Amino acid sequence: MSFSKTKGTGYEGEVVKAHEALGIDSRRQPGSGAIKGFPCDVQIAGLLGECKRSRKQCTRLYKALEQGGADILFLRDDNKKTLTVLPWETWVLILEWLELAKKFPAKQEFEIDEIDHEQGE
Repeated sequence: MSFSKTKGTGYEGEVVKAHEALGIDSRRQPGSGAIKGFPCDVQIAGLLGECKRSRKQCTRLYKALEQGGADILFLRDDNKKTLTVLPWETWVLILEWLELAKKFPAKQEFEIDEIDHEQGE
């Protein structure tokens, strides 16, 4: 696996784990969107998401958010739809307002002993 692929896969896992830590159902999509029927990189509470991580590609976005301590960034290329960029803290606040952890609870992790016990019955 290439370094870029490993880096991307790792970041997808980070995004999923961060949402699971908030108690929200999340998963990586099989094949990171390359398999028919499983679009995009991740699924968070039923929402499909792409994950992009790079060394410096987003610097301009970070600088725009730093202007005046913005909570949200709206951007649009000519003849395209408006995109919304949120810092993680703003996203978490929105998730809490929507109570997504109640509506899409993360699946509980089972201990190995519990799984072995269930299979032995």
